[in-house]
Amino acid sequence: MNENNEELKTTDLLKYETVLPEDFNGVFNFTNWSDEDFIGVWGGKNYIFPAQSTSPMIMPESSPIEIQNIRKKFAKDLGQREFFKSKDYAPLMAQERNTDGSARLNSIQQAGTYNIDQLAPFIQKCLTPLPISKAKVEEAPKDKLEDKLSKNDDGELNTQAIDSKKSLKQKALES
Repeated sequence: MNENNEELKTTDLLKYETVLPEDFNGVFNFTNWSDEDFIGVWGGKNYIFPAQSTSPMIMPESSPIEIQNIRKKFAKDLGQREFFKSKDYAPLMAQERNTDGSARLNSIQQAGTYNIDQLAPFIQKCLTPLPISKAKVEEAPKDKLEDKLSKNDDGELNTQAIDSKKSLKQKALES
């Protein structure tokens, strides 16, 4: 995606880039044109882009080429989120849901599909500058191992978690 707000062919929107654009000024911007904050996840961090604004993407641990491609990934993620809310997705969702909203898919039915051409207008909006703001960066939450293990009806673990600081041999000797 280039910073000059030019329309790109749908096939070029998500193409991996290996060189910087000629007119690159040193900072890539990401536009969250939607009505709610957008959280892009990269490298164990949440990048929170405020609604209705354009934010510079400052990622010191990434090269400009990497940032350009991360920007495309974020644009696709935001585009998908907003496409799923759009009237264009409603007929596809109707194929997958019962009237009460519960999932209807089984082995005979196929999920409603969409293609990049339908996402392109949403992705392209990430190039349209809005008022500049600053994205927030925070550490992504790490799930506790115990939360991932299965539990019985009383909420007790079915499997005993091993302390990450103890070896299996040490744990076996203590039992």
